[in-house]
Amino acid sequence: AAPVAPPVASPGAATPLSPAAATPPKSEYGAALELYRAGQYEGAENGLKSFIGKNPKSRLVADATYYLGETYYQRGRHREAAEQYLKVSTDYAETSRAPDSMLRLGMALQAMGAKEQACATLGEVGRKYPAASAAKRGADREMKRAGC
Repeated sequence: AAPVAPPVASPGAATPLSPAAATPPKSEYGAALELYRAGQYEGAENGLKSFIGKNPKSRLVADATYYLGETYYQRGRHREAAEQYLKVSTDYAETSRAPDSMLRLGMALQAMGAKEQACATLGEVGRKYPAASAAKRGADREMKRAGC
């Protein structure tokens, strides 16, 4: 039997991406993070949501969720930011991103006017993460700022 040539796509026809042409997860996360660092928060939000949706078991999900919260926080969307920080500090409590997420959760709550919850959250940072000195210092600073 003679080999059969693959069909030729007509000009302008969409060609499906081969699995090899798909963006590797780490590259997709990195691209979204670069958008965040460049202050392109909406693009970063979209990229991070896409990454999390496609890679729910990735070890980078905790970081991606944290930075998703940051995209909201930077745009004054404190409730949405608080939801993401809470997710990291509960679902990924053993990751290195959890102490910073708890600190940022307290900051988001304070920005929303929820002083009592903010103070309680900030007070927990040092207790729950005693080895996270930078987050603990940040929580102490924010508690003073909030008048806790």
